[in-house]
Amino acid sequence: MDIRQFRYFTAVAETLHFGEAARRLNMTQPPLSKRIAELEEALGVRLFDRDSRKVTLTLSGQQFLPYAQACIAAFDEAIGSVQATTPSRSRRIRVGCPLDTSRKVLGLFTSEARSMRAEARIVEATTADQHRMLLAGELDIGILRHPYSSKGLWSSHTLCQTLGAVMSRAHPLAGRREVELADLKGSTLVTFPRAIAPGLYDELMTACRAGGYRPKRIEHAMRMTAGLLLSEAAVALRPQVALRTGRGARMADLVWKPIVGEPLKWWTSVVRRKGDTDPLTLKTVQVILRGLEKHDHWQRSPKRGR
Repeated sequence: MDIRQFRYFTAVAETLHFGEAARRLNMTQPPLSKRIAELEEALGVRLFDRDSRKVTLTLSGQQFLPYAQACIAAFDEAIGSVQATTPSRSRRIRVGCPLDTSRKVLGLFTSEARSMRAEARIVEATTADQHRMLLAGELDIGILRHPYSSKGLWSSHTLCQTLGAVMSRAHPLAGRREVELADLKGSTLVTFPRAIAPGLYDELMTACRAGGYRPKRIEHAMRMTAGLLLSEAAVALRPQVALRTGRGARMADLVWKPIVGEPLKWWTSVVRRKGDTDPLTLKTVQVILRGLEKHDHWQRSPKRGR
């Protein structure tokens, strides 16, 4: 739990509208909804009641709001007090990242920015939104899932993760050492919404069909949770590290199975605009790459088309 979650909560509580709150926070709505859900899970209470027409605060949300506002005020006052006694920071670095980027990676980036006396700004956004913001000059660096158009952009070496099948220990296939895609037929597929990374989503669906897996139903979710996979015969196609970094009290009730045959992979690159040779940008790119390899277990891979 950190101060950003308090800011997300108060923005929604004060506007009672996720879209308006997202605009106020200069982020997109899906990551805001995800962060609110994470805060509710951490607190063990529901903060908002939501339906198709309105958003309202629950009793727990009403009780929590003044404390969250007080924490934010105290935090901002402390930061302002310290900065008032130090030279102003004139540089700023803006980095976009996917929703599943670990806090350890983000911590490396912010620490590096502080060491170079720069203001760090993190924008949680989808690949599609990051791509647009990079070209519009609204981001300095992005972490993009392949495929994407590289026109006007410089891309780092490619990183990859191999996907396997994540399922409940009670799933009929859980006793196998490995599975084929065709074995998953009849299972609901839990995956990210297409809007997050359209090209990657389409590649994944094509690979599933080619391997003989046509999901009977697709359940879209912003993040993988144990609850979605324990409720029925469902599977998610994720890297093995997802079981170590996933959130939720029942992640231990899930298992990861390698997929035999043509490997399924996710590919990613750290991206900046062509022509941006600011030393701060160049150094930050390398810091993020090191963090993704060390903490999020991405592996270097030969270049592939974007």
